[in-house]
Amino acid sequence: MSTNSSKKKLVAVITGGNSGVGLMTAERLIIVNGDEGVEICLVCRNKQRAETAKNSLLKTHPNATVDIVLIDTSSIASVIKGAKELRVKYKHIDLLYLNAGAFLVRRGINWSHMMSEIFDSESPGQKMLHMFTTGEGLLLQGDSVTEEGLQQVFATNLFGHFVLVQELKSVLGNESPSQVIWTSSRASVKSSFNVNDMQHKNGQDPYGSSKFGIDLMSVALNERMNKQKVYSHTCCPGLVLTNLTSAIFPMWIWYMLLPFFLLMRILISNFNMTACNGSESLVWLSQQNPEKLDPHSRYESNTSFLGKRYVTSRKLPVDVGPGDRLFKQCDSLYQKFKKGLPID
Repeated sequence: MSTNSSKKKLVAVITGGNSGVGLMTAERLIIVNGDEGVEICLVCRNKQRAETAKNSLLKTHPNATVDIVLIDTSSIASVIKGAKELRVKYKHIDLLYLNAGAFLVRRGINWSHMMSEIFDSESPGQKMLHMFTTGEGLLLQGDSVTEEGLQQVFATNLFGHFVLVQELKSVLGNESPSQVIWTSSRASVKSSFNVNDMQHKNGQDPYGSSKFGIDLMSVALNERMNKQKVYSHTCCPGLVLTNLTSAIFPMWIWYMLLPFFLLMRILISNFNMTACNGSESLVWLSQQNPEKLDPHSRYESNTSFLGKRYVTSRKLPVDVGPGDRLFKQCDSLYQKFKKGLPID
C-alpha cells in the first residue's frame, strides 16, 4: 500500500517498465525526485524480468520504493485484473506512463520502396530523410491475432492502455492532477490510420496506425477528463536501441551502424540511440504543470550532435472529430469485454 509521509510521494506507474525507455524513466524519476520522493510501479508481462529490473533499481537506489504489477496490455483480461491490483495499492496515481509496445517485423526491409525513396528524382533527399525519420514504408511489418480476437499491435499499443485508463479513473485526478503520458512515435502516420479499421486489419503499417491512434486518443481523453484534473500527453523517445529495434536487426548490426546514426544527428535530432536520451521527454513531462501544456502537441526527445539532451514539441495533425469517434469505438469494445459479449 502507498505510505503517508510529511511530504507526499509521487506515484508513477510505468507499463513496459522492465527494460529500455520504461526502466530508464523509472531510474531517472528516482534521481529527480530522490529515493524517498517517488513510488515506482513497474507494470510488466514477465515476472522474472520485472524482478530483475526492480533489483537493478534497488541496487543503485536502496531507499527507493519499487513495486511490480503484472499486466500484459495485449490481454484485456490481464489489464482488468492488474488494474484492480493497482487500485488496491494506490489511492492516487500521479504519473501513468503508457509505454509498453509491440512492433512486429516478420518480413524484413521493403527494399524496393527504400531504393525508390533514396533515388527519387523529384525531391532528392527529402523523401529519404522522411523515411529514415519516421520509418514509413521502410519495413514489411507483421501482425497477429490475440486469444481474445484482437489485432496484436492494436491491443498492445493502444486498446490495452485505453482499458487501463478507464479501469483506473477512480485513482486518477480529482483532488490533485494526474498525467497520462503515452509513448507515441515519429512513426505515427496519419495516412496509415483509418478510424473505420482502427485495428488495422486491412493495412500494412499496424505500428504507424496504432501510434497515430495514440495521438488521437490522447486528444480525446483531454476533452473528457480535464475537468477531473486528468491531463493526457504523448511523447516520442526517437530512435533508441531497445528490444523493439532488435526485432528489426540483430544488435550487432545496429552497433555497426552507430557511427552513421551519430553523424545523422546533424540532420535528425531524434536519433537518440540510448534509453537515457530517449527518456528525456518522459521525465521532462513529469516536471511540468500539465494544465499549461498543449494537448495537441507531441513532446519529443532529442539529442544534439554533441550529445546534449533536449525536448521539442510538434503539433499533432489530429482533429477532435476522429478522436471522438475512436474513443467511442474503443469504449464500445471495452464495454463488450466487461459484459463478456462477443467482440465481432
